[in-house]
Amino acid sequence: MLTPVKMLRVRIISTKSNEEVVLSALHDMGILQIEPVSITSDMIKPLPAGESYAKLSELSRKIRGLESSMIPRDVDEKMLFRDVKELVAAAEDVGIFDQVRSLRERESAALSSQKLVQEEVAVLEKMAFYSGDLSLLSGANITSYLIRSEEGINAKLKGIKDAMTISGGNYVLTVVPKYSESQFADIIKNEKIDIFPVPNESGKVQDVLAKQKEKYNETTKTIEEIRKELGKISDKNFSKVAAIREQLDIELKKIDVSSKISGTERALVLEGWVPAMNFEQMKNVLSSLTYDEIIIEKVETDEIPPTALKNPRRIKLFEFFIRFYSLPQSVEFDPTLVFALIFPIFFGFMIGDVGYGLTILLLSIWIIRRVDHPPKRSRIPRFIGRFILSMMSRRSLKTVAKAMIPGSILAIAIGILFDDYFGFSFNYPHFAILQASGLKMLLLLSGYAGVAMVSLGLIFGFIINYIHGRNKEAIGKIGWLLLAYSIVIIGLEVLRRQNLDPAKNIFALIAFPMLAVGLGIVLYSEKAQALLEVTTIISHILSYTRLVGILLSSVILALVFDDIFLGSLRHSIGFVILGFVILIVGQMLNLIIAVFEPGIQGARLIYVEFFSKFFTGNGKEFRPFSSPRNYTIKQFSLEPLVQKGKK
Repeated sequence: MLTPVKMLRVRIISTKSNEEVVLSALHDMGILQIEPVSITSDMIKPLPAGESYAKLSELSRKIRGLESSMIPRDVDEKMLFRDVKELVAAAEDVGIFDQVRSLRERESAALSSQKLVQEEVAVLEKMAFYSGDLSLLSGANITSYLIRSEEGINAKLKGIKDAMTISGGNYVLTVVPKYSESQFADIIKNEKIDIFPVPNESGKVQDVLAKQKEKYNETTKTIEEIRKELGKISDKNFSKVAAIREQLDIELKKIDVSSKISGTERALVLEGWVPAMNFEQMKNVLSSLTYDEIIIEKVETDEIPPTALKNPRRIKLFEFFIRFYSLPQSVEFDPTLVFALIFPIFFGFMIGDVGYGLTILLLSIWIIRRVDHPPKRSRIPRFIGRFILSMMSRRSLKTVAKAMIPGSILAIAIGILFDDYFGFSFNYPHFAILQASGLKMLLLLSGYAGVAMVSLGLIFGFIINYIHGRNKEAIGKIGWLLLAYSIVIIGLEVLRRQNLDPAKNIFALIAFPMLAVGLGIVLYSEKAQALLEVTTIISHILSYTRLVGILLSSVILALVFDDIFLGSLRHSIGFVILGFVILIVGQMLNLIIAVFEPGIQGARLIYVEFFSKFFTGNGKEFRPFSSPRNYTIKQFSLEPLVQKGKK
C-alpha cells in the first residue's frame, strides 16, 4: 500500500499474422500501456493502418447514429464477436436504418408542429378578452401583437401613428399598420416586456382555441404512436446495435494504437508498461494464443514508469486528495495510507464538538445519498447548486463527503471528551481545553504530532533516496532528522526553564552534540544554502500547533453565540427572539467554518509540512490499452489457456 504498483517495460515480438489476436488479447486483459517502440533500425518501421479502417469508421458512424435514434434499453445478455469479419457481417445485417430514420423524422416534424400549436394555444388563452374575429387582426397592411399591459408601455403604444389598442386584463392587443412597424419596433426594442405575435387564424378566439387544443391532442397521440413503434424496435434490436457499436469502437481503437506498433512485412514489434505481478500471466496467455510464435522480454530502461496506485477499497477513497495535489511517481512512496489515517484525526480534533461532528456526519450521509439518488426536482436554490458544482463534480462531492465521515465520528468522540455540544456544556468530568493546564497539554500534543509527521517525512525521504542510490541525499535526510530532534529537545528544556549546561543537564548533553552532527551532515550534503532551511524545519514542526488554534477559535466562537443567547433570556421577548436568531445564524456560520477550515488546514499540514520531505509528484498515470464493456463479452482474460495444439 505504501508504494505504487511495480511496473516493467516489456517488448513483444511476433509474426504479422498474430497482430489481431495479440491486440485483442492485450485489450481484453487491460494490463499493458502501449508505448512507441524504442528500437531504432532501418528494417523496423511503424506499421501503416489497415485497409479496413475506412470501412469500420463508416460502419461505426452509421451504427452510432442508429443507436442514438433508438430508445435505450437495459441489456440482460451481452454479445461476443470472435473476429472483425463476424462483427462487420453483424453490422451490415442490421436492416432497420431506414425504418428508424423515418420514424425519427416523423417524430421531429410532429414535435415542431406540436410546439407551434402549443405557442398559439398559450397566446389565444391570453386573448380571451377579444370578442371579434381573428381574421380582422391580420392582413396585407396590418400586423397584430399581444403585449403585457404596463402603464409606461401603454402610453407609448398609443403614440404610434394609426395604431389601435384593445386592453383586456393583464394584456393589451396592438394592431400596427405596416407603415408604422419601424416606429413600433423602436419602442419595443428598449422595453423588457412580454410580446407575442397574434396567430394568423380566422374565427372567434374560443372556437380557434378549441380547434388548436384538439390539434395539439392529435399531434400528441401521433408522437406517442411513433415512440411506441420505436420502443418495439428498440426492445428487439437495441442490445444488438449497442453491442455492435461498442465492438466497432474497440476495433477502431486497436487500429489507432497501431501507430505505436513497429515491424516489418512479416513481423510486428510493440512495447509498453505492464504491472510486474501480471507479467507472467500475460506471457502465458499470449504464448498460448499464438502457439508460442511470440517473444516477450523485459526491457531495461532508465525511464520512469507510469504510476498505478493500489490501495484497499476504503483507503482508495483518499487517493482523490493525493491526485488533487499531485500523482506520485512510480518510484516514490504512495502516501494515500498515511493521508487516510492522519487527515480524519486532524479534521476531527480541530472540530472537537459533538454537535458540529454529528451535523457534518448527517450532512455527509445526505450528500452521498443525494448524489446516488438525485431527486426529480431539487428544493435547493439553483444558484447554490450551481455554485457547488462549479467547484467540483458530483462524483468529487461524494468522495469529499465520504472522506469527512471518519473525521466527523472522531469529532463526536473528542467532543464528548471535551464536553462540547455546539459550545454548550453538561458539566460532567471532562478535559478542560480552556484552562491553562489543558491548553498547555494540547499544545504539547500538537507539537509532538508535528515532530512525528516531520520525522516520518524525513524517514520516507531517506528510504527513497537510499533505494535509488542517492546516498548523499539520503544522508542529508538523516542530518535533518538529527537537527530537528536536537532543536525540539532544546526547545522543551527552555520551556521547562531548565539549565542548558551540558554538565548539569543530560538532555542538553545529548542535544548539543546531536545539533552539531546534524548540522555538519546537512552542510556536507546540501552545502551552505541548507542553513537557510533550518528555520523552515522549525516552522514546519510549530505549524502543527494550528490544530489547537483552529479548535480554540471554533470553541470560543460557539461560546460567544451561546452566551449572547443565554444573556437575552433575562430580557424581554424581543431580545429573546433576537438572541435566538443570533444563536442560529452564528452556529450555522461556525458550522461552515468547521467544515472548511479543518478540512483545508488538515490537508495543508500534510501537503506542505509532510510531503515536502520526500514527495516529488508529477507522476504519469498508468493508462492500459482497454475499453469499458457494457454490451459485449471479453474474448480473452488473464486466466491460463490450455493449448490445444501447435502449428
